[in-house]
Amino acid sequence: MGPVHYDDLNPKVREFLADLDEEKVAELEEAIRFTRATKTVSRFLKWCLITVVAVFLTTAALGEAIGKIWGWITSIGGPK
Repeated sequence: MGPVHYDDLNPKVREFLADLDEEKVAELEEAIRFTRATKTVSRFLKWCLITVVAVFLTTAALGEAIGKIWGWITSIGGPK
């Protein structure tokens, strides 16, 4: 597919591009940066949530295992 020329564009796209000025281009660039930053923060928060849940579940499982081992140690006759 070769390069797309201005005359080949959809009329609505041409109208949009013709209406752009420096201020609107700056707004579009800022919107793109904001969207990228939002995606980055969302990804970070997702992994934070996954980490918190994993730590909670691991702690619960570890506590249960320690309780069992402690029961074995303190019981008479070893594991049951």
